[in-house]
Amino acid sequence: MLKFAKIYILVLPAVLAFCFTACTSGEYEATTYKINYTEKTVKADTIKKITLNDDKIKQDKNSSSYSFVVQIGAFSIQSNFENFLSRAKQLLGDDVYYEQSGNLFKIRIGKFSNRIEAVKLAEISRSKGFTDAFIITKKN
Repeated sequence: MLKFAKIYILVLPAVLAFCFTACTSGEYEATTYKINYTEKTVKADTIKKITLNDDKIKQDKNSSSYSFVVQIGAFSIQSNFENFLSRAKQLLGDDVYYEQSGNLFKIRIGKFSNRIEAVKLAEISRSKGFTDAFIITKKN
């Protein structure tokens, strides 16, 4: 038993010393780096100034054979269509109408012979909250 105690007393400190030195090795230490950077922020202007130049909008050569319509919405669910149509008539007036194509209700405004008037009406519609307004060219 005495021989076992001597071996235990000699081996235990060696094992403990090995464990502590292995755990404190530099293998797991984190290296820090200094990075120079410039913080950049982007400022978006939420108010857009819209200007229309009549000269820049080109007219079609055969403008009499085309008409221009502004579409502000399209719905396949009738209850959504009715709510949107009543809101559009309140904000844009009685010029708002709809066309049905299959099960799709398309809400539109105006029928113009020149594109300039349609662009102006589309911009007015967007300014009143109908952000999806776009111009449709129809052949007469």
